[in-house]
Order: sequence, then structure tokens, then C-alpha cells
Amino acid sequence: MNEPFLDGEYFWAALQAVLPYVKVTLGLTLASVVLGAILGLICCMVEIRKVPVLSQLARLYVLVCRSLPNMVLLYLVYYGVPLLLMALAQKGHVVFHVEKVTALQIAVVGLTLHTGAYLTEIFRAALQSIPEGQLEAAQSIGMTWLQAYRRVILPQAAVFALPLFANQFLSTMKSTSIVFVITVIELFGAAKLFCEDNSQYFEAYMAVACIYWAMGVFFEFVFDRLEFRLSRFRRGNAL
Repeated sequence: MNEPFLDGEYFWAALQAVLPYVKVTLGLTLASVVLGAILGLICCMVEIRKVPVLSQLARLYVLVCRSLPNMVLLYLVYYGVPLLLMALAQKGHVVFHVEKVTALQIAVVGLTLHTGAYLTEIFRAALQSIPEGQLEAAQSIGMTWLQAYRRVILPQAAVFALPLFANQFLSTMKSTSIVFVITVIELFGAAKLFCEDNSQYFEAYMAVACIYWAMGVFFEFVFDRLEFRLSRFRRGNAL
């Protein structure tokens, strides 16, 4: 008797086993994207304003972190951060217990650096897509630079950046699968551990694929609705 292509019972068991780790994957994704967005916005504004020294450092950061594979960057952070903290502690610059740094925190740092580098370029392209005349016009009617950016530039740039931001969000969510190499157990790691005893990898990884697909569809819908909402000014609707 031929064995079935997919063992439904084992697939269901694998699905139930890995579902609790969705919160780890989403937590890593949200933390990395939020921190990466903050880092990317700071680097973007530093570059646009051409702040001496800082703009060169921002460019170097983007160049390095975009050039390195995500896993290589993660390993560098995993082994480099403890060494850096120990070196600073020995010199008396900081007092920090390296053993308290968890693999999960290291994973967030590594993913944030990678995500922030790409978001820097996304934000910079979005802001530079808005004609400079709009900023000048806003300032000519009495707005400060900050008010002009908040009320005129950023709402338009957000519409341009959102599809690219959504792509980066989904890319970061999928990249969380590599953190298993530094002992963080998320969706992929949970599936790998679940099927080690019987080697039925196909069913376990199929369960993980279904969860990633469902999350991807959900966030695509969220970003589509958000883009529709943000682009209301193009439809002549100020509400």
C-alpha cells in the first residue's frame, strides 16, 4: 500500500506544535521593524540635511549593512556585541553584565541593523520624491521646517514609501527564520525541533509555510488598507 503524499495527522500535530511560536516571530518582526524605522528615519534625515561626519557615518552604515547577508550580519552581532561590551567594561567605560544579554535581544539588534539600512534608502527616496518647491512654499506662508515636514512633506512621502515599507516588513518577517542559528526558537526552529525524532520534515515545514502564508496575506491586507487611507488626499478627500 502506497504511503500518502502528506500525512494529515502529523501535519495537524506539527501545526499545533508550532503555532505558539507565532508570537515569537511576530515579536521579533515588530520590534525589528519599529526600531529599524526609527534608525532609518534618523539616518535618512542626517543624510538629507548633510550633517557633517554623521552623514558620512550614516552612508557607511547603509553601505555595510546592505552589502552583508542577513545571516552574516546576525553572526557578527551575536559574537561581536558581547566582545564589545566586555572590552568597554574592562576599560571602565560601562558597567554591564554580558551574561544578561539574551540571544533574543541579539536577534533583535541584528535584524534591526539589517532592516534599518534598507528603510533608510526607502525613506530617503520617498522624501526626495517630493518637489523642493512644496517645502519652500510651506515655509513662505509661515510654517517652520518641522511643521512643513509634518503637514506637507511626510503625508505625501508616506504614500510613496508604504508599498516598499510593506515589502521590507514582510522580508523581515521571513528573515526571522534564520535566528534559529543563534538558538532563538521561533516558527522555523520549533518545526525543526518537532520533527527531529521521526524526520517527517515535509509535513512540519508545510505547516510552517501555511502559517507564514496566512500572516503574509493578513499583513498585505493591512498595508493595502493603510495605503488607501493615507492616499485620501489624492482623491480630494481631506477626511
